[in-house]
Amino acid sequence: MLIETLAVPKSLREQYQKNGITELYPPQAECVERGLLAGKNQLVAIPTASGKTLIAEMVMHAQIASGGKCLYIVPLKALASEKYDEFSGKGVRIGIATGDFDRREDTLGGNDIIVATSEKVDSLLRNSTRWINEITLLVIDEIHLIDSENRGPTLEMVIAKMRCRNPGMQVIGLSATIGNPNLLASWLDAELVTSSW
Repeated sequence: MLIETLAVPKSLREQYQKNGITELYPPQAECVERGLLAGKNQLVAIPTASGKTLIAEMVMHAQIASGGKCLYIVPLKALASEKYDEFSGKGVRIGIATGDFDRREDTLGGNDIIVATSEKVDSLLRNSTRWINEITLLVIDEIHLIDSENRGPTLEMVIAKMRCRNPGMQVIGLSATIGNPNLLASWLDAELVTSSW
């Protein structure tokens, strides 16, 4: 599947092509074919380095182009900083919320994409942050950590509360390793996309 045929903003397609990305990897193409850019929930369980971040970026830009707002949840502050840098400079407003890099919460809501740790999102939910209700796309990176003894319960509650508050919101879960993908996909009302590519 060629980048130029995708239903994402032209500026993003041009940036990919400028960086030498002209065609999707097979698992990325499968995500698109199964409704990624049409608002379908997906649980994407594909190996490391097979393009999960590009999948997330494409769907976020598509949502923003149609007036949406995106929340990208990561497990670690260092990963939040990495994704913030990766998503920056591509024509959309990016915010970061980890506890260390907080801006005022109402200022954060002025961004198109907010990258945050699950603990920070839990805090935002508990404090009834207004812009949380405007989220149209929730991306959960490393979603397999929902099974973690320490971090799992917070992540599970964050996902459940976000889905309850925003019933029409698209949900994308990303992971290289999930022990029970069918069960998790069912809980998310999501298409399961797996690959060993």
